[in-house]
Amino acid sequence: MNTVKSTRRFDSRLIQKPRQQPRLQRTAWGFVTIAFWAFYFYLWAPLVTLVSWLLGGRMAWAQLYEQKQTVDPFVVIALPVMLVCCAALLIAWAEYNRMRFTGKERRLPHDDVTREEMAHDLGASVAVAASLADGKSVTLHMDEHARPVRVTAGALAVAYR
Repeated sequence: MNTVKSTRRFDSRLIQKPRQQPRLQRTAWGFVTIAFWAFYFYLWAPLVTLVSWLLGGRMAWAQLYEQKQTVDPFVVIALPVMLVCCAALLIAWAEYNRMRFTGKERRLPHDDVTREEMAHDLGASVAVAASLADGKSVTLHMDEHARPVRVTAGALAVAYR
């Protein structure tokens, strides 16, 4: 039995490192890819034509551009001018807003809540509120009336009532 392996094997690393392929091979595969994409779009052309026909694209083209084999100069000039005007208006509005709001903080700063206010709002003691504020990662233990009674921070437990 012949166990000689071929020296030319497919190297799967070329998928992750296409620059290791020879330039001619990369270029050839690029053209093949372009050809297949063109064929793919060619296959979609009848559906695009059907949808355009159903939506009245042919009639619109005939009404706008092909009436009596002439091109309406107003439409040819007006549409691009309107396009440029709309784009300029949108850019001007964006620049106005950028200048108006650059460097201005519209959100007002809020004062920190004191430990006493936090304790009052939670219905807990000031020590529990202080432990909540000082802890990075805490477990809050509640009583049967859903009031905080104890804070466990890591191995430390603070029990106040």
